[in-house]
Amino acid sequence: MQATSRRNIVVTGSNKGIGYKIIEKLFAGETPYDLILTSRNTTLGEKAVKTLQEQYPKSKPTLIYHQLDITDDKSVDTFVHWLKQTFSKLDVLVNNAAIATPVTDDELKIKTVQTNFFSVIKLTEKIIPLLTENAKIVNISSTVGSLSWQGASLRKALEDENLTEEQLYDLGNNFLEVIKDFPKSNFLPEASYPGSKALLNAYIRKFLPKKLKENQQCYAICPGMCDTDMGNGFDGHVPKEVAESIATGTVGTAEDGADTPVYLINLPFEKNSELNAKFFHKRQIQSY
Repeated sequence: MQATSRRNIVVTGSNKGIGYKIIEKLFAGETPYDLILTSRNTTLGEKAVKTLQEQYPKSKPTLIYHQLDITDDKSVDTFVHWLKQTFSKLDVLVNNAAIATPVTDDELKIKTVQTNFFSVIKLTEKIIPLLTENAKIVNISSTVGSLSWQGASLRKALEDENLTEEQLYDLGNNFLEVIKDFPKSNFLPEASYPGSKALLNAYIRKFLPKKLKENQQCYAICPGMCDTDMGNGFDGHVPKEVAESIATGTVGTAEDGADTPVYLINLPFEKNSELNAKFFHKRQIQSY
């Protein structure tokens, strides 16, 4: 595929779940985007692309696949190089790839913050030079990353208006210490997922906008609790409250979770200061 004037969109972790539904909604739509579906596993990613192309044979957008593991520096560098050589630019980056587990040991807690916080930032900052003048960065986050969900230590640190970017990274590097006083509940017995998303939210709110050009914008989005592998399974372990919510239909579908990201992507590519760097749920601005 050669460079094109059409808008192009990358969605990380999009072979299943909310990422897949974001791609599907856009691929089934009327706007002729160039869509790039990515996944860690090449076989699963290529299968997802084939399924969508067979399902929507007359689609106006195009859809291609490229392998991307955001936790693998070599994979990230290969992907960014390919993106530059193939398109020379990017209009929308959707940071969707993430992990969540119910009860973790220290190694998994560190893996969670490395994936959901550090790896997302590393990919984002390598792609920023390719962004077009009015590009968008859409970050899938979570309400449990809100300050009100955190323990006193992390909440106090992130509420500091004088927090520096270096201090934010220090919080990530000392993650096990700053999440020790997380207020556990039956619904969320483990601190690493909400803590990692709280750090990501702080980056999006305080630091990412300063790295973007005047007419570029970014968002954080909570898709809500969705009936996906990550949303309800937590690697196969379903908390009782989540299982009950699924049974009663109060948990949304992956398609529901994809609604707000697609809505923001489809808004005009003109910077809206009232929306820039804001946190969204169900198309509405929420408190960080």
